[in-house]
Order: sequence, then structure tokens, then C-alpha cells
Amino acid sequence: MRYAQIVLGPAGSGKTTYCKVFQDYLFSCKRNCYIVNLDPATEDGLVFENDKIGNKTNSNKSNNNKVSPFDTDIRDFVDIGSIIEEEDLGPNGALVRSSELLAENLGWLSEQLESTYSDESYLLFDTPGQIELFLHIPYIKTITELLKRLNINCLAVYLLDVSFMNDPAKLISGSLAGLAAMVNLEMPHINVLSKCDLICDSNNKISRNPFLDVTSSTFGFSPNDLQFQKLHISTPTPNPDYPDFDPDSDNMDYSEFYEIVNKSSNDLVSSLDKHLPRTYKRLNVAFASLLEDFDLVSFMPLNINDEECLEQLLVATDVALQFGEEAEPSAKFDLSDTI
Repeated sequence: MRYAQIVLGPAGSGKTTYCKVFQDYLFSCKRNCYIVNLDPATEDGLVFENDKIGNKTNSNKSNNNKVSPFDTDIRDFVDIGSIIEEEDLGPNGALVRSSELLAENLGWLSEQLESTYSDESYLLFDTPGQIELFLHIPYIKTITELLKRLNINCLAVYLLDVSFMNDPAKLISGSLAGLAAMVNLEMPHINVLSKCDLICDSNNKISRNPFLDVTSSTFGFSPNDLQFQKLHISTPTPNPDYPDFDPDSDNMDYSEFYEIVNKSSNDLVSSLDKHLPRTYKRLNVAFASLLEDFDLVSFMPLNINDEECLEQLLVATDVALQFGEEAEPSAKFDLSDTI
């Protein structure tokens, strides 16, 4: 049996980083894990001229110098730069067109999966960040149906940047997108709050209770769920892997994190009403009520620097995927020893 995670989420939510980190962790667990890139616009693995000074001047249609982190790459099938030039499309239009081409030629992807990945392979599908590809266009849905036909157990993992917790509007919109993914894809689903390493304490600990309920009695996260008193929100821990990270940057201000995540739905709606015209008041109430009525959206915090956090996520994904349930027991023993 083969297994797969379809990694979804808004642009910049850390999908590629998640795939790389989770692949390394699965390797340490003695599992064969591979990354399949479904984003034709990604620049991961590409080598640009003068890259050290930030001038990306390499505009060749093919980059033979790339060292791709992906084991299967949609860029080997379709080149988004060529589509932009030949069909006179913008970046988003070219991305949609690329997804349509792959959906129309699923034989290529099917051949790649069948010829490359053997039984017990664990696949991580890195998808584009444009939510219309799983909300309005059946791109992701078509691929998940293909995986089911190939007898690959699938799980959708929806990532949401922890910075969304710093804005009630972003919190509601991100949660609604996660709910829409659950409803549209009709498959096992886990929501993950990414980049929590930015708000961890000095010991890289977030919480021992992994599930954070965005539709709980406090709508945000219950203090009992996340034990916020252990977090140091105002001083994020710098990560040496990201030298450009600036803890003093304005967009890294989590000083109001405590207040927002502990607000009730009424408080969140009130916050929205203060910054939006009165004509949006009923709409804000409807959004909050929708999440509370479904009561399905919960998040697991992910700190990539915390091995226990990764272990909790692995357990949750294994349960959702029913990992190993069809495997034969490997233990060998002599029944006579038990008599």
C-alpha cells in the first residue's frame, strides 16, 4: 500500500518547507518518502545568475543547472514561462492553464507514480498556493481521484500561517478556506498551523495537547488547549536556516496574539465591524456562524524545530491514513515459548 499527503494552503504558508521537513523526519523513521511537485511556478531548486545578490536574470525556458528537491516535478512536463509567452497570459492565468494541461494529461502523472514509486512509498504532494485550484477548478480533486484509482491512500493537509492568528479577518478567511477544502475534496483532512517556531518558548515547546479548536466555545483557541502562558509571543526565536528573518519586523508582531485567539465569535465579529463598513455586519456574523455550525475546523500546531511536535503530527497523519493496517506482522516468535 502506498500513502500520500496532499499539502494545501495559501501562498507563503510553508508548504514546501513542510514537505522537506516531514520528508527528513520520515527518513529518520526508516520510511521511504518522496516529494511530488504540482506547482509549475515554484522556483525551488532553480539556479539563477547573480543569485547571491538577488538578481534573478536567468530567463531560459529550461534550467539544466537546477538541483531539484522534488522527486517528481510538474516542471518536467509543462513550462509556465513558455505558456506565458505563447498564450499571452499573466502569472495566475498561466498557472491555471498549466494545471488544466496536467489534468488533461493525467497519463503522464500516472506513469510517473506507477514506474517510480514502489509499494510502501510515502508521497508528499506540494501544491500551488492559489486557493481557486481546489475551490473553483477541479485540479486537486482530479489528482486525488487519480490517486484513489491507483490504490494510494490519501490525506489532505491544509497549512495556515500562524500570522493569520494576528488578524480576525485572516483567521476567519483562512478557516473558511480550510473548511472549503474539507468539503470539496471529500477525503481525510488535517489542518496544521504552520510556522509556530516563530512563537515557541526557549525550549521549542508549544503544547502537549495537539488539537486547537477554532470553533470551540471561545471560537479561537482555548487556553486549556494551547497553554499560552508558556509561549513568548513578543520575541520570536530566530532560525539560523532563515538568515533574513527579522524578529523586529512589523509583519512579525505577535503582541496581540493572546487577545485574538481567545476571543469569542462575538468579539471577533465586533473586531471586524470596527474596521469594515456597516453593510458588512450581517456578512461577518454569517461567516462566524458558518464555522461554528459546521464545527469541523481544528488546527495542529507545527514547530519544525520540535521533534515531539513532528511526532504528534506523524501520529495524527498515520491514524487518518490508516498507515500500516494492511501490513503483515513482522514479529517472529516460537509459539512453544508461550506454553
